Amino acid sequence: MGSSAEVRQAEAFGPAFIMLVDDDAEVAEMYRIGLEARGFRVSISAGADAFFEEIARKVPDALVLDYRLPGMTGVDILRRVRTELELVDLPVFVLSNFLGDRNGAIDRVFELGALAWLRKPLTPPDVLARRLMQAIGRKRFARRIDDRD
Repeated sequence: MGSSAEVRQAEAFGPAFIMLVDDDAEVAEMYRIGLEARGFRVSISAGADAFFEEIARKVPDALVLDYRLPGMTGVDILRRVRTELELVDLPVFVLSNFLGDRNGAIDRVFELGALAWLRKPLTPPDVLARRLMQAIGRKRFARRIDDRD
């Protein structure tokens, strides 16, 4: 799940909260079960409207976005997260079956600060969990140092 120092650091703040935005209910549920088995709290939104309602109530430790969603792409959601919500430091991963190299989507999500574009068939829940723990562990450690000042 990450180094023992990262795990201890994360435990000091309780379970990490992940928002997963994916309109495929079966796939989303598979990732939710896998991530919860590794100690994360997971919220699933099937589309942009539900996601924006939820993030207005609670900001997650990390965000996992599908690219193809009803009404908006993952790029559109990420742009709003970065600009309108001003969550510039929120760790974001795109997890999709879509090959974003054909339309420039991969470049756009990286320009907006996404940490990775992961392919669903190549990214089982345990791999996603490791990537999330690495990103969240660094974020939580930096936050704890800032809190001491």
